[in-house]
Order: sequence, then structure tokens, then C-alpha cells
Amino acid sequence: MATLEPIPVPPGEEPKRTPIRKLKVRKKKIGWEEAKAGLAQKPRSKDGRKPLAGEVIRLYSVRPTDALDEAFEDLFGLACLMGWTRTTEVRGLADGARYIRPRMEKAFKDGPFKFILDRPHCKEHLSDAGAALKPLTGEDAQTWATSALAQLEDGRTSEVVDELRAAWLASGDADETRNDVLRVEAGYFDWNKDAVAYAEYRALGWSTASGEIESFHRHGVQARVKISGAWWHPAGIDDILALRTLKANGWWDEYWSLQRQQWRERAEGLRRPRTSAAA
Repeated sequence: MATLEPIPVPPGEEPKRTPIRKLKVRKKKIGWEEAKAGLAQKPRSKDGRKPLAGEVIRLYSVRPTDALDEAFEDLFGLACLMGWTRTTEVRGLADGARYIRPRMEKAFKDGPFKFILDRPHCKEHLSDAGAALKPLTGEDAQTWATSALAQLEDGRTSEVVDELRAAWLASGDADETRNDVLRVEAGYFDWNKDAVAYAEYRALGWSTASGEIESFHRHGVQARVKISGAWWHPAGIDDILALRTLKANGWWDEYWSLQRQQWRERAEGLRRPRTSAAA
């Protein structure tokens, strides 16, 4: 994102102006903001049934980071469009950040809901923990991460958490001297200890990775907002994300057809002769 900001001018000096329109010269201030994408998707059937003609199997939503509450409302709305009821079993697959899981659980609180920690994110956190452990144990970070992942898959998350906490305590004489990565990662896996039994999930035919939404970030969001030479005013970000959502969900023609109908109705209203106040 970028905005054009005034250039400070010392007292008594005239600001620089553009050569043609004589406007005050401004400088571009660049910033950035993450977009949060959501996906409501029907799981593949165990019998391998192909989707029916016209059946909606996935719907997307995109919101800027400062609209997190709205993002989770969108996610629930998409599920309703796809037929969600209070008896629908929902599995929420996402990173284990503390601000994500509670919002997902709140959105689907009126029906059966199971949170699953996205496996690639889980592996990233294990790699970070392994790197923090290496100075203490000498064990290769990836070797430890692979072993720890096997423990998680078998439902032995508490063993991994206990090992990280013990290593954190051994990494210094006081809290301020200890390796804080170990404490953070221990808390991360303790927070998500009921969401990492991947072997069980696979046996049930459940997905354990959010590759579909990662792909949408690339082709649905970044392919447009990160095009070479483009920059966006903050006021326009919501609009471009909304348009990308319309296109991804196949609502493009329906949306513009509705807009044109509303424009025609408004134009007809402006054409009608106004009744005078005296009449």
C-alpha cells in the first residue's frame, strides 16, 4: 500500500510544485498489510463420489488483517451458503495462532466443531524448536523435529511439551537469560495438544494441510495486488479484495447483473417528473 504525503517545508520557504499543474510535490509513503483468506470446502466423500453438476464444493473469502472479526463471520456465512446446519460436522484447519482458533470455535459454536493444526505450520514450529534445542543437546534440528512430529502423530504431545519446557528451564539461570523460543514453542504445542493427532485424522480420511488456501493466496490475491509496478491506496484495498472474491467464487456475472439492474432502477427514478410542492 502507498499514500502520497506532504513534504515538510522549512518556515518561510515555498514548497516545490509540479511543472504542469503546479501542485505541491508529495512523497510516496509505502506500507504493507496482510490479507486473511478463508475457505469453506466440502470434504471429499469416502466413496470417491464426484461432485454433482453445479454443486459448490468450495467458497473463498478475503479480508485485510484489521477486519479479523468480519473474516470469521464471512467464513461462517460461506459455510451456511454451502448447507451448514447445527448437525453439520465442521473441521477447522489453520495455523495455531491464539487469535485464530478461538474465533473459529466461536463462529461454529452451535454445531460439532473440531480444530486441526495445519501440519506444515506444525512442522515449521518444530523446526524452530529443534534449532533452539541444538545448542543444548547437539542434536540436528531436523532430526529432532522429525522425531517430535512422530510423537505428535501418535498422540504423545505432552512428551514434546515437557521436553521443550525442561530445555527452557535448563537454558539459563533466570527467565530473562533463558531461550525464549523454547518457552514459546512449548506453549504453542500445549495450546494445540488436542489438534495434532495426524495419524488418527488420516485414518478418518480428514485433511491435515491447508494447501488449498495457500494456493488461493497466490492465484487469488497476490496475482492481482502484487503485480509489477502497482501500488494501492489503503482506501481501495477492501474493494479489490472483494472483487477478487467475487471472481474466485463464480459470482462475478451475478454481481454485475445486480448492479446494472440497480443502476437502471435509479436512472428510471431520476427520469420521472417531480411532483411540485404546491401540488
